[in-house]
Amino acid sequence: MNTDNPLIKRFNQRLSEIPEPGGGQCHVALLGVANVGVMAGVAPEIIFDEIRQSIPPGRRKVSDREIQEAINRALQDTGKQSRTFKKKSEPVVKDGKEALKRILEKSVSCDEADLWDASPYRLSWEPSIEDAIHFLKTFFHSDDLVFIGDRTEPGIPGTNIRTVADWISFFKYGGTAGPFFIINPLDGIPRLKNTYQGETYRGDQNIKVFRHALIEFDDLSHDDQIRFWMAINLPVRALIDTGGKSIHGLIDVSPLEIRTADDWNRHIKQRLYDERLVPLGVDRACKNPARLSRLPGVIRQESGKMQRLLWLSPTGRRCMNV
Repeated sequence: MNTDNPLIKRFNQRLSEIPEPGGGQCHVALLGVANVGVMAGVAPEIIFDEIRQSIPPGRRKVSDREIQEAINRALQDTGKQSRTFKKKSEPVVKDGKEALKRILEKSVSCDEADLWDASPYRLSWEPSIEDAIHFLKTFFHSDDLVFIGDRTEPGIPGTNIRTVADWISFFKYGGTAGPFFIINPLDGIPRLKNTYQGETYRGDQNIKVFRHALIEFDDLSHDDQIRFWMAINLPVRALIDTGGKSIHGLIDVSPLEIRTADDWNRHIKQRLYDERLVPLGVDRACKNPARLSRLPGVIRQESGKMQRLLWLSPTGRRCMNV
């Protein structure tokens, strides 16, 4: 989609102008936004998501059906076939708190030393930049393009987007970077941002291979996070202490053979996160394939603590063999 397309700019403008529901103008505005989105060539599912996120609080609730009907009317008015939108999936895990409690109860009493001892890849060095070097060569392929940098940095090939082999050499010779990395390899091609405003090298649409997903708890104690990972049957590749209050769990999703964003949304976002992990208390913001994680071997500025490898495996496997 052309970023200079005036219809895209008009679509974004209309989204920002949606009035509060309950004042009599919101329904008409939805039809207008949907019409512009369809004329601009935006996919109906994206139009739906953009409208849903742009509706301000008001005196009435706008239902999914109302948005869907507005989009279908716009499709029909432009001679395109209307769509049947899938109903939002129901969680497989019905009582997340109780399910999490049962998982934690399965875990034996354990601490970081137990995780370290159970790591298939022996972490036989003191926490340092060696964490980053060993992690990169184990977690990625040598020719994978990986972003390493700050949260707000634009992706720049050759600077903060390099092959793993280049990054390892960079760190071995004293280079510093971080504190974040993107969990999946990039394609090195500039692509349209999700906002349709400009291009990026490090967005979800830049993912070349969908291999990994990130799991993080925001409200679970550090000890209980360790217990969770020692008990849960998931194909774990790495556990990283973020230097804060949480542990980042990186799991292997490559057996699912995800090829497209639609595959990711169906298998990872919906079936893994929405139906199973989010009810357990996992951070719902971790669903995207270009998610940032904390690079081990780097100091976290906010806390002054090292981001450390706790567990590492060349293949996805559960942390504790039973």
